[in-house]
Amino acid sequence: MLELQRPDSLVMRVVSVIRAEIESGNLAPESRLPTEQQLAEQLSVSRSVIREAIAQLKADGVLIARRGLGSFISQTPAGTVFRFPTQNTRRPQLTQMFEMRLWIETQAASIAAQRRDEQDLQRMQQALQEMHDKRSDFEAAALADVAFHRAIAEASKNEYFVAFHDFLRSQLATARKTAWENSASRFVGGSADATQEHQAMYQAIAAGDRQAAAACADAHLRASAKRLQLELPATD
Repeated sequence: MLELQRPDSLVMRVVSVIRAEIESGNLAPESRLPTEQQLAEQLSVSRSVIREAIAQLKADGVLIARRGLGSFISQTPAGTVFRFPTQNTRRPQLTQMFEMRLWIETQAASIAAQRRDEQDLQRMQQALQEMHDKRSDFEAAALADVAFHRAIAEASKNEYFVAFHDFLRSQLATARKTAWENSASRFVGGSADATQEHQAMYQAIAAGDRQAAAACADAHLRASAKRLQLELPATD
């Protein structure tokens, strides 16, 4: 018998319950999911909530639809789409995102310093110039910020990291804009501190200095977090 716990939204609760049933083996790969009506009765929610939860699980590759037969657990029940877990408050979630970026992007910067080519460096320079030129236009500056970090991802020559960066940037789009606005409110002429941090990263990567590139990336991400009033834990 399925039983609903009490975290986030109703839809996310239903998604969590169904995933838990799959992970426990109660719903095996290729088995048929109970009907919308059955799930609604068991979980004491409306059919519209069940329908939305099933739609998300299908989009994630956890469930598959068979015409006229209903929904079935896929052969890859862990799913094929990555999602961040949702939490009741945004701040802990954002802190964890920045901590993850700290672990990943410092290594990416280090590898980029070793593998970058002239085209990579040109892309970084163009993004830096755009950040400078549009320093009073927060949305444009934030987009240039994204372009700079993507150029570092591309310089790593790892397509998986580039794909993950593209996913992550959509999660942090608002945070980047807020960071630029917060920085600009304290520094005359725009986000001068962020620009200097990016310049230091570029110079280390251009020089092929892996250790310095990682250190500059670490310093930049910690400073970015502080501009959002977030404190990242020490890594040593």
